[in-house]
Amino acid sequence: MNRRILAGLLARTAALTGCAALIAGLLWLDQHRGGPANAMARCNLLLSRAAEPAADVLVVGSSRAGVALDPVVMERLLAAEFQDTVRVDRLSMGHNPLRVMGGLMDNYREARGSPGIVVLEIIFMTERGVDRLAERGLALAPEDYLYRRDANLLDFEQLLTQPAVAMPFTTGEGVFNLWSQRLRGVVLRVGALIYQTLRDPMLEWNLSDCTREAWTREAVWPSDFAFSYGEFEPDIELAELVEDLEAEVARHAEMRKLQDGRSQRSDIPEGTVYPYDFEAAYRRGEVATLEAMIRDALEHDSEVVLLPLPLYGYRIDHTELLDFVSRFGDEVHLFDLYGAVRADFDSLWYDDAHVELSTVGRLTTALMTQRLLQSEALHTSRSEHDG
Repeated sequence: MNRRILAGLLARTAALTGCAALIAGLLWLDQHRGGPANAMARCNLLLSRAAEPAADVLVVGSSRAGVALDPVVMERLLAAEFQDTVRVDRLSMGHNPLRVMGGLMDNYREARGSPGIVVLEIIFMTERGVDRLAERGLALAPEDYLYRRDANLLDFEQLLTQPAVAMPFTTGEGVFNLWSQRLRGVVLRVGALIYQTLRDPMLEWNLSDCTREAWTREAVWPSDFAFSYGEFEPDIELAELVEDLEAEVARHAEMRKLQDGRSQRSDIPEGTVYPYDFEAAYRRGEVATLEAMIRDALEHDSEVVLLPLPLYGYRIDHTELLDFVSRFGDEVHLFDLYGAVRADFDSLWYDDAHVELSTVGRLTTALMTQRLLQSEALHTSRSEHDG
């Protein structure tokens, strides 16, 4: 009998020790890895946790921001204007990263401090976006799409504290629904970490592997379209550069038509308004997350520039956007980047979501730089630096 009791105690002790070791290991992995994510996701995570000072400008968005805005070129242009170093960081994830971006912004602020300006892309999942991804073989249900990506990049603490309802087409925000989704995320996160460890137990994630020179492109993406870094070196003043790029975009647009299977869609009526739908019930969770991100940035003394980047074939309803921005007072500004392009660039899209890098991407980078020069936060930081 004593042997049975002793064996039972030893078994329980071993089980408890194993559970404790598993939990400790998962917590360690949770702080040092991000699940089986691709190189771009991994480098975004490491950049948000780097032991470096906060940038003057932090761009946060999706692959649309990643294609349209080159941070190295923006740094060069701003440095030329101020005759001083200006740091620009960019956190940009493919597809719809709204909830992930909130987590990465939290990581960034805790590790590096608050940037002077946060350029925050407004991006919500739409039915068209889900359909487009399904055509490419990513046939996840809309309610699963964001969450499975989030679990790879958010810490356990973030999964439990952030609103788990910030997913496309979510209508219920009850306590049971909230916690069931949070716990589901924790389970997915555990699975992601275990999978990654078993797949490559010796893998080390170092920021040195994610320098701007090291991860210029995703290897599987076409050579004319990617999250490029510094491939364009302008040598003229910004205003002249914008004029030259406008003319170049116009020339390129005249010489080409959209290729089959790219952006042209027969089911898009001309002038269709992009559906942000801030007041829609199914959008409630995403809007709550966006508002929280904006208010967090403001509470930490960052100026916020909201950046709507609609898909090809849509135009923006500025009334709806301006009404949303008015909730935050004078510290939040709206910049219609594509609307600022004065040339016709409808033929210069890689697909429904992305402009081509060659000409329009350079122009949008220059236009965004012009907009940043209007920001008081940059001029204030330059004055403090000079002082």
